Amino acid sequence: MSNLTVAASEEAIQELCAVLRDNFTFSSSNSANLGPFSASYAAAAHLEGGTVDLRDDNTVRLKELDIKWDTLQAGVGFDIPEICVGGWCILWLPVVGCVIRLPKICIFSANPDIGIGINLSGIVTTEISVTASPVTRYRVDPARTSGMTYMDAEDANIPNKWQILIDPMTVDLDLFDISDIVGDLLENAVKSVIDNLLWFLPGWAKDLIWAILGPVIDLIRAILDLPDDIAEWFSDLIGRSLGLFNTITTVVADYFANKCPLYELEDPYPIMPASSGLIPVKIPVKDLSVRVNTREMIIESNLGV
Repeated sequence: MSNLTVAASEEAIQELCAVLRDNFTFSSSNSANLGPFSASYAAAAHLEGGTVDLRDDNTVRLKELDIKWDTLQAGVGFDIPEICVGGWCILWLPVVGCVIRLPKICIFSANPDIGIGINLSGIVTTEISVTASPVTRYRVDPARTSGMTYMDAEDANIPNKWQILIDPMTVDLDLFDISDIVGDLLENAVKSVIDNLLWFLPGWAKDLIWAILGPVIDLIRAILDLPDDIAEWFSDLIGRSLGLFNTITTVVADYFANKCPLYELEDPYPIMPASSGLIPVKIPVKDLSVRVNTREMIIESNLGV
């Protein structure tokens, strides 16, 4: 039977979780060449909002935390096979051959031919929810050597500690939707590239080439064998193929499970400070355990040798 029991109200746990939330930061970047296109992202974020509920199944629910993207920049480059139009003969004479030929114009000769940069910093918000179990862990500071007494460790400010953490069981990420933004940017980027290549032509000639090429998005999709919803494909490319969604989910889970305890308890626990040349009075803390119900978090321990 435990000889020490301490209970913290749900409101107190909510305050402690708010501190954990406010101390969280995230940054990541990645890039890859994926055949006919390349992609990259750079991201940095922090957490805001959300609610904290203690539940009777001994879990803590952090619901709808907002991932605020302080930096969220993504880019994709398309290497489109060269397309040439024109060069047709409009006057052919026997023996002589072609005497009048339309000019031949080729586009998409660079690599990449089209580059799109999207800056969503401060614009989009992602929601993340965590269901976690309260756990305890005993931590020995790595700087503490085997020959140190607890007084040596105290003098060096590296005492052993009991830690109370919330260990995520599930992490749910509500993905952001950037389909409209991506679709418009892609359409405009392709049109800009082609119009710049055709700057010297009169309007009727540009209209003729556009009539031959057809709708821009359909053109890119057909050439690169992309799915029907190219904007959704782009979001999936950044979030899944480059791993942004998995990365943020893993970092959040590791943060709560390992990086930032909800509370720490020094062992041995000081009950009287040093004074008048006397050493501090401390009592060992053993077998620390933690559980929750809908009203409170309960911490139990045995004290003494």
